[in-house]
Amino acid sequence: MATSDEDVLTGTAGEGRRARRPSPRVLAPVLMVPLLVLTDTATAWAQPDGGHNGGHGGVSGGVAGTVLTGPMTVTLGVAALVASALVAGAATLHPFVPPSRSAAIAVETGTAAAVAVLVIGWLGGGMTAFAAFPQAVGVVAVAVLFVRGQRLVSASAGVLLSAALAYGATLGRTGWQVPVAAAHIMAAVLWLGTAVLVAPADGGTRRASLRRLAPVASGAATVLLTTTVLTSADTGLRLDAVSAGSAQGLVVGLTVLFVAAAAALGAAALRGTDQLLPGAAAAVVVLAVVSGAVLTVLPPLAGPAETGRPLLRTMALGGQDVPVVVVPQRPGLNLVHVGTPRAVVAGSPVADRSGAPGGWVVVDLPAGTDLLTIESGDERVQLRLDLGPDPAPPALVAGLVGPDGPECLSAVLGAVLAATAELPVRCPADVLSPADGAALRSTVRFLADRGVPSLHLVADGSPRSAAATAVVREAAATHGVPLVDRVDPVGAVVVVSGWEGGGRSLIEEAIGLSTVGGTYTAPWLATGPVLGRQTGAVTTLDFDPRDGPAQRYLADLRAAGMTALASPAGFRTWSAAAGEVEAGSGPRIFAAVQVSVMPAGVGGMDHRATDRWLPGGAFTPVTPPLPS
Repeated sequence: MATSDEDVLTGTAGEGRRARRPSPRVLAPVLMVPLLVLTDTATAWAQPDGGHNGGHGGVSGGVAGTVLTGPMTVTLGVAALVASALVAGAATLHPFVPPSRSAAIAVETGTAAAVAVLVIGWLGGGMTAFAAFPQAVGVVAVAVLFVRGQRLVSASAGVLLSAALAYGATLGRTGWQVPVAAAHIMAAVLWLGTAVLVAPADGGTRRASLRRLAPVASGAATVLLTTTVLTSADTGLRLDAVSAGSAQGLVVGLTVLFVAAAAALGAAALRGTDQLLPGAAAAVVVLAVVSGAVLTVLPPLAGPAETGRPLLRTMALGGQDVPVVVVPQRPGLNLVHVGTPRAVVAGSPVADRSGAPGGWVVVDLPAGTDLLTIESGDERVQLRLDLGPDPAPPALVAGLVGPDGPECLSAVLGAVLAATAELPVRCPADVLSPADGAALRSTVRFLADRGVPSLHLVADGSPRSAAATAVVREAAATHGVPLVDRVDPVGAVVVVSGWEGGGRSLIEEAIGLSTVGGTYTAPWLATGPVLGRQTGAVTTLDFDPRDGPAQRYLADLRAAGMTALASPAGFRTWSAAAGEVEAGSGPRIFAAVQVSVMPAGVGGMDHRATDRWLPGGAFTPVTPPLPS
């Protein structure tokens, strides 16, 4: 007796005439009940009392914007992918194995789940209609063809749906990541299809189907495991404690465990007669595919550090991206900057530093240390280190752990961003540069030409400050301006101390020690934490922070998440290493203003606001080039 496609769908030929395919009365509740319940839930999330709409009513077609949290959006995306892959896999393998009535119900359930989560994702703003509706329509069409027993047509549609899912997984990827992502999805599709077609079948049919599809299942499992390993390596996983304690490490471990369990259960089902083994194997297959899909949406871990090179990282801490810098990342004392004032590094709490952003702490890292633990509240993250065997130059270490350490770290950061191979041998506070000396002489002459009756110097004990004090004294004597030991209300103040002393002095000046002549700072104090507090102080610079080279330096800082550490010291080490030359016509006095500026043309950056050295403000010149 000939066997029709419809007979095959429902079992044996004789049973097929007596049994009926799930009727619309059965199919409708399967599809509609979860859809209505979950859609109603999504609409409830979007109501004004949820605080998402601002009182504009419920969501209609995603118009109200995103109301789903990030984890919820990811969960819906993974669920839609797995459910769609299940339907695509069953249809793709339809010509090779006669599906049972239970397999058809499983496909219908997968279709209902896929459509439901896609609709919720669209309503909640987690995906666009252009992304959700074509996938939903494709899943439904494939399921209808499968349930109606159209073997070749449903297989062709399943292949097309599989290709669409694989293409979606490659979006945003480049190079070798593209074929790996596509192969990962195709393997998941075939593995899920095998599970759906084999597990619900009766004893005799199940064994025959499993033998027929065993090569497909084995190959798919191998590809899935291989692509999982490749993807995990691409996301920064290594055989170390950082990976083992991360979410990515946990997901990879679960994926490997599920793949192994599914293979073992499948082999046992092929040899034995236990009716529970195929169902258990199918359940574990689904878990393996889910964990593999989750891995693809997790953010990558930070990669290993370069041996003996300063470490720059951005990590998730306290619900935000926080920059972390470890300098010099060599054995011995290291200065660590964390972009939040509330953190604990290697057991030591960070501290505020006057004139410097974020938190700072000096840690002693013995040779061979490979992890650095950072905590904030209940959160704990670990950074990989590679200190190398050689200590940093002693003068550099002494400067980093001293009061001018933050400026020194900023200078090292500039060199790192320019990809220089060597660490600086000393810190900026160790010597007064000729450019800074010239700027200070021009400042004193400018004040003398204005008729300032006296100057008061604010200095500290660094070699640079001592040399700057000598320059200012010499210039003041040359131009006949007396120096006084305390602030003269009718005179001027010149600050030549470092960030820490300069920051404190300017705060004091801002709360009542202002002078008629004004406050003028050394060029190295032109930073956001020092001058960005509306202190009224001005500075003399031999470069324009709005011009091309300085803007490219700021762009490199922004790309690394370190804009708060912008400084003249960093710009100079960056420009020296990058070969950038500032075509200046002489030092000018710049004021810190609390507005954004947009030059008419800056190195091809027309019509776009420049990056700023100051938070909420910018430096703008208030004098023409000064005579020396």
